[in-house]
Amino acid sequence: CPVDIEHVDHIMDMRRYQLLVESNFPAELNQLFKGLENKGNPWNMSPNARMDWAKGLDFEVKVVGETIESLDEVEWLFWVGCAGAYEDRAKKTTRAVAELLHMAGVSFGVLGNGETCTGDSARRSGNEFVFQQLAMQNAEVLTEAKAKKVVTTCPHCFNTLKNEYAAFGVELQVVHHTQLLN
Repeated sequence: CPVDIEHVDHIMDMRRYQLLVESNFPAELNQLFKGLENKGNPWNMSPNARMDWAKGLDFEVKVVGETIESLDEVEWLFWVGCAGAYEDRAKKTTRAVAELLHMAGVSFGVLGNGETCTGDSARRSGNEFVFQQLAMQNAEVLTEAKAKKVVTTCPHCFNTLKNEYAAFGVELQVVHHTQLLN
């Protein structure tokens, strides 16, 4: 805004008030919130399917807690995100980026089934409670996994991890995949 009116903050506050105080929000958001709370993704899909995007790759994707102990063993955490793990078109991007990172010799690992939604869609729609739950859960996982450097394909995950997770005690260097590949 040319006169420095922080209109986005006001809009977010109005959404929070409508949702959390008045319980007034579009019915379509019920499924989104249910999926985020119960399955860790907005599509309400199985958390055990998060690594399906990696099936058939001609190299092993290192997974924290399975093939590596922590992210100390690799340079980057590849944050796949919900769309990158579940949505068919986005899975192609996830696979392509993983292949490019591998070909470029970039050492990376993923959280696999330990990854859950960053909570961006909950926060943007006004459900601060669900966002806080997901962010605290992720902060614990990221800290335990010793995450320091994160690369992601998702602009929503990028923004949330880079700009909002510091409030939960997580200091990360976050880059978009195009920045790292460049």
